[in-house]
Amino acid sequence: MNRLLILLMLLAAVPCRAAEEAQPLLREDFAYGMELAVSGKNAMYSLTLPAEVYKGCARPDLGDLRVFNAHGPVPHLLRQPKPEQEARPAHALPFFPLAAPAGRAQNAGLGIAIGSNGALIAISAAGPEQPAQAVAAYLIDISALKRRPDWLELAWQGQSGQFSVSVQVDSSDDLNSWQPAASAALAELSFGGHQLLRNRIELGQGAAGKYLRLSWPPGKDGVSLNAVKAGYESETRTQPRTVLTLTGQPDASAAAGRAAWLYSSGGLFPVDQLNIRLPEQNSLAEFAVYSRPDAQAVWQRRATLLAWRLLVNGVNLDNSALHLPITTDRFWRLETEAGAGSKAPSLELGWLPGQLVFMAQGEGPYSLAYGRAGLQPARSQVAQLLQAVEPVSGGALIETAQAGAQTVLAGDAALAVKKEIPWRVWLLWAGLIAGVLAAGAMAWKLFQEMKNAR
Repeated sequence: MNRLLILLMLLAAVPCRAAEEAQPLLREDFAYGMELAVSGKNAMYSLTLPAEVYKGCARPDLGDLRVFNAHGPVPHLLRQPKPEQEARPAHALPFFPLAAPAGRAQNAGLGIAIGSNGALIAISAAGPEQPAQAVAAYLIDISALKRRPDWLELAWQGQSGQFSVSVQVDSSDDLNSWQPAASAALAELSFGGHQLLRNRIELGQGAAGKYLRLSWPPGKDGVSLNAVKAGYESETRTQPRTVLTLTGQPDASAAAGRAAWLYSSGGLFPVDQLNIRLPEQNSLAEFAVYSRPDAQAVWQRRATLLAWRLLVNGVNLDNSALHLPITTDRFWRLETEAGAGSKAPSLELGWLPGQLVFMAQGEGPYSLAYGRAGLQPARSQVAQLLQAVEPVSGGALIETAQAGAQTVLAGDAALAVKKEIPWRVWLLWAGLIAGVLAAGAMAWKLFQEMKNAR
């Protein structure tokens, strides 16, 4: 009897550690993997996350991702690109109309006065008086700017509401030799109660001279330029966005008089930019944009976007992308009026890929593994290490790693949610019951001894 009591008490007091201890993670426990190529010269490496990682992970925060060396996991950190800084203010630029007579070059026969600092002072016709001609181009002076502008913003006057034109920008240092710098479509249109204004020209690397020449078709719709501004993008630019183009399927649940299409991104992408491309030329439609994380969730309205695809006087015009708060929703829905077209528009989703930073700890080769249901994010001190060391490393602390092709490890089996048996709860209840039985047995034995003693 005493042995039975001791056994029951031990069962109540000692947990089954074999059930509690977590098994060490192996690379083969994950759904997918990639080999990581490193130079072997640095202590830390970084990798811009490929799209396959966002498709293969089970958690929106990518917490089911690990980096392995030859023997096990190594410390790593996931971080997002730094936010863009405010753009520098735009600068108004001096400009001069060029109205050369027919049959002569745009800057031929012109009297050009240039100041000692290189700035244009005046432009006038040289030689005999010529009859007034329509403006064929504008000469823009950017010599006072300390750095090359990223874009020009134009303002014009004249017939507004139905104006479109294709223009060419050339660059020069001496007003004699010109190099192509950019081309663009400009437009100011009114249709269907909506206004469309496109007045910005993105400049390429060729716009590095002191002067720019903007072509202007003579007498184009009686419109003339009346202001030019030069501007800059953010001083510190983030990496380019990755764009995923999706094809939609009709949504049969759309209300009467409405048309809708469903889209699936197939991954947990941190989407912050969206665009809609219409399939038919000369079309216009206003869309309500919805998204949700899974097929059972309620649709959440994200934005309203006016999309167009127009061919006006030989100029192709399309709507620009829309910026959104970051969302990792997989499923998207576009809704519009039923008469807006029968073909599904293309949905473009853009995001800034995250950066993976890991330590070259232990023996290689190194590899990335991702996709495991129920796995919690790893804990590491890499963030604190970078905060202390990176500012004084001179940019040499982290080197770039290269990822190989995706390979299938455990596949879908690792992504299946497993219902684990609650061994710990069962053992606790077993211990409590054993303790009650032991106490009852002791009380019964004491009762019998007291009864026999009478």
